Amino acid sequence: MSTAAKPSAFAVAGAIGLGTLALAIWAVMVLTLADLTGSDPAGNAIAQAYATIELVAVWLLLGALAALAATKGTFARPAGIAALVLIPVSGLAAVLALGLLSEPKLAPYRWPIIIPALVPPLVIAFCLWVLLPRWRAAISDRRAIAIAWGGALVLSLAIVPMVLLRDQAEKRLIALEEKQEAEFANLPTAPALWDLTPFLIAPSAIKRAEALERARQLDRRQSDAEVMLERGDFPLLYLGSLDLTPTPSLCDKARGLLRRRLEPLVLKEANAKNYKEIVEPVTGAVAAMEWLVGYGCAADAEAQAWEAVAKTYSDPGYEIYRLRDLRDPNRLGRVLREDPARFSMLTPQAHLKAWLKFADDKALRGEALAGARKGERRTADAIEMLGSEQDAWTVIRYLPALDLEPTPALCQAASVELRKQFGKIYRPAADDPRPYSELLARLGTGEQFKALIWLASHGCEKNAPLEEADALIRSYQNSSEREAMLSSLAQARR
Repeated sequence: MSTAAKPSAFAVAGAIGLGTLALAIWAVMVLTLADLTGSDPAGNAIAQAYATIELVAVWLLLGALAALAATKGTFARPAGIAALVLIPVSGLAAVLALGLLSEPKLAPYRWPIIIPALVPPLVIAFCLWVLLPRWRAAISDRRAIAIAWGGALVLSLAIVPMVLLRDQAEKRLIALEEKQEAEFANLPTAPALWDLTPFLIAPSAIKRAEALERARQLDRRQSDAEVMLERGDFPLLYLGSLDLTPTPSLCDKARGLLRRRLEPLVLKEANAKNYKEIVEPVTGAVAAMEWLVGYGCAADAEAQAWEAVAKTYSDPGYEIYRLRDLRDPNRLGRVLREDPARFSMLTPQAHLKAWLKFADDKALRGEALAGARKGERRTADAIEMLGSEQDAWTVIRYLPALDLEPTPALCQAASVELRKQFGKIYRPAADDPRPYSELLARLGTGEQFKALIWLASHGCEKNAPLEEADALIRSYQNSSEREAMLSSLAQARR
């Protein structure tokens, strides 16, 4: 490469600017590519879209930088041909690498990242070498071309064996799925729980879901789970997913397995291993303890022991905070009180929310509402639920059937919620007549009016809420049902 022509200061500044911009986007791109699967499916799709945009931007900037270096510097012919061919070829290889990185658990795993991670710095360095006399004086033409374009060529060609490795891995995965499909189909009519647990780690998410659902339907799952917990082969991650009953016996055996599973993870020397090596067993243990604690099985000692061991590994993950939270006294039995999985798990101490969870089931509605009316804290629970956007509608819907005490706090909370719901409803103008049935549909079922009448008839402040409801109803067309509701509101006002 000749060094006769000296690039202008403007060309050098432009090249440095393009190179800096390319490197900035390149750095973000590499970080994105390193974690394309660290979120939920929607988040992963967004990450892959960003990575694609960043990759295209980097390679366009590489092309612009190479063009600037070729026109304002003195490219040797071999270097010009190499740039013309290898920039688009390496870009294609980088796109293929992105596709491989979207499934990093399959061979060649994360190795494809070397292509988008290494090619841009090589090209940027070569283009700046062309335009900076000191760099050109330090490295010979032949060596610079060999390092930059030879490296780009090797990295671009590396995608070929990587794609072949992925193809082989996918074929093995398909063969494994077919084998597991056959094994699943050949299971006995009434399998044991341990016959199904191997399928909970199947490559296919559909097969995992089928195995889990079938396990949940087993009549013997409770006794089988206790047998597996005692002998040590129960998958702790699924303790809360099998619709088990949290009996004292199950609790004791689960805690025993948690202690035994921890023993082989104890390090002789702190920070001797990275936390990534134990993230799966820790995640499974945390999931099991969250279920146990939620259903009233105290596991403070086990949670503290797992947290202590996790902290001895370098770079511990978020699970250590979950383990710490498990020792919060307020969490013990909270799920059992507020959100039990089955109606049979309800106790007299259950939260109003727990009883009303089953009121939508016609077969259980009578029992659920009867149980709700017996709760000693039902009025306080109702006030608490009215303060939650998620639970307020449930209280409003069943308010007249709950035998609550119309305290000022309840009246205030319910009135605020009703007025909030009324305020969200469209009020037709005179030239836009709408049937009363549409109002009821917008409200859900119109239970808000029944709740308002109950509040008014039990001594709560009535004028403002009733007038607001009256005005809302009158904005819709007349009907016998509409007139009946207006009459009921008028009677409640009197």
